[in-house]
Amino acid sequence: MKKNLVGVSVAILLSVSGLSADPLKNSLMSAGKDDTPMVNLDNLNLAKKEKQSRAGSAVVATINGENITKEQADKYLALRTQGRATDFDKLPSNEQRLALINEMAVPNLAAIQAHKDLSAEEKNAAISRFWMQKKLSTTKVTEEEAKKAYDELTKAVKEAAKKQSKEEPKLPTFEEAKREIMLQLAQDKVTKELLENGKVTLK
Repeated sequence: MKKNLVGVSVAILLSVSGLSADPLKNSLMSAGKDDTPMVNLDNLNLAKKEKQSRAGSAVVATINGENITKEQADKYLALRTQGRATDFDKLPSNEQRLALINEMAVPNLAAIQAHKDLSAEEKNAAISRFWMQKKLSTTKVTEEEAKKAYDELTKAVKEAAKKQSKEEPKLPTFEEAKREIMLQLAQDKVTKELLENGKVTLK
């Protein structure tokens, strides 16, 4: 079955925080060959009218036969430049456009190779990790929930130390621990939802 790996790749780049757009200052780095020029945006003039932009549905490149539309290229360009440039057709040269497409190609080509090389078990593990990361990024945890969990945790630690006649340990402040606590609470929510929606039977 033919899969649109280009669309999947762009979706991954747009949704996973670990792959979010990094500050690129005045250029885009090419993920192609060593001698592929960097995509330098210094001379990019968004007001220029010399070149007519194509429709979003226009095919601007292919990767292993899979079409890349101008809309996909525009989205990737906007991501990589943090919104500084949004029109693929207004990159000043073919070399710069090719460098951007080469960069887009890497996750697609990696996905194709992964489908060939990874076992079914490895694929399931990779998909599971990606789904968890995506789900955690959209799971809401309030500061009030985190503060309540922090207070309960610190209280339990202090009571345990007291019962064992030990010196009360030095605990991080709420602000220092907040990020970790919120992540743990998000994981707890996702785990609870999975178990409630799934069917686990002990035999």
